Amino acid sequence: MAKRQTTDHGEIIHFAGRLRLFPVAKKGDPLTVRLASREDVQPDEVRVGWPAWFRPFIDGRLVFVYDDQAGRAVTREQARAEAAEGPAGPAGEASPQTAEP
Repeated sequence: MAKRQTTDHGEIIHFAGRLRLFPVAKKGDPLTVRLASREDVQPDEVRVGWPAWFRPFIDGRLVFVYDDQAGRAVTREQARAEAAEGPAGPAGEASPQTAEP
């Protein structure tokens, strides 16, 4: 499945809901956020609301990159670089094709 990119909050919340994920942050560091499942929450993390999760996302001008299995927030430069790499090959390595500028 190809990776998609978005900054749309509704799309990110919908993605999280489909996979039963919710926003968490590191205790004492509200800028370190990620999506987690109940089984995946670490002892040094606390569940936070969507506004708290989106704050560092907005301030850092991050893009959410995801597919049907997982997603993560990355900088816009990282997202552009990943898109330029093209799809991964069968062994998970980047294929020789690249996106055109």
